[in-house]
Amino acid sequence: MLKLLFDLFKSQAVVDVVQQLFQSKVDSWRMEIYKKLSDVLASIILIIIISFIFLMMLLFLGFGLSFYLNIVLESSYLGFVIVGCIFMIAAWLMSLSIRRGYFQHKLYMLVLGILEKRAHHGNEDSHR
Repeated sequence: MLKLLFDLFKSQAVVDVVQQLFQSKVDSWRMEIYKKLSDVLASIILIIIISFIFLMMLLFLGFGLSFYLNIVLESSYLGFVIVGCIFMIAAWLMSLSIRRGYFQHKLYMLVLGILEKRAHHGNEDSHR
């Protein structure tokens, strides 16, 4: 019996099966990593597009507010100075929040949420 088991482990068929099993597991991990990476990249691209649209909206609203304040204040430049100061204060507040790690924490939680959502959907698919 022991000799039969020893011969079985020596046979190439068992080695081939183990190699195929190992290779399929590695391929499964690789595909899961690619799926998670594609989810993260798609989310980052979406955030960049939304941020660009928001910045363009903010730019035109800033110009509109500047021209409106120029008309109200009967000045050719004071509206632009006021809106510039508002933007400078907003930039200063954003830099404070960046230094304190608020945006890094939010970005970390966003990426973690994407990865967990992907893992949760993967578990639901495997149970079906």
